[in-house]
Amino acid sequence: MDFEMNEFSRQYNLTGMQMSVIDFLGRQGTADTYQLDVEQEFHVQRSTASVMIRRMVERDLVSRVVASGDSRKRQLQLTAKGQQLVPIVTTYLEQQDAKMLAGMTANEAAAFRHALQQVSQWGQSNPGEESPNGK
Repeated sequence: MDFEMNEFSRQYNLTGMQMSVIDFLGRQGTADTYQLDVEQEFHVQRSTASVMIRRMVERDLVSRVVASGDSRKRQLQLTAKGQQLVPIVTTYLEQQDAKMLAGMTANEAAAFRHALQQVSQWGQSNPGEESPNGK
């Protein structure tokens, strides 16, 4: 699936991860969104998110603006160019989702989505809880 996503994204001069960030920012709407939100959503280190966002800024896909509540923070916003890609990215991701769920019953699809959510939360256990790998 990553291969297909990267192949699709190339025609827009993007990476698969950049497509995912555009989708994420598009879904955030008018909510304040920061680099930390990207780090947490995609489970990446600060340095990885920083480089990716810097490249997206350089390509005029996102902008960093001073947050109204804290001048030390930079809010991420899609530029007009980034906004134009949102419907394209959303449609592609919805098609990929449909491909994964093809042939599943509604119950199987729900169980599959639940399992994916569980997997994505591994390593993020609450204090006092043990993570699935025993740490």
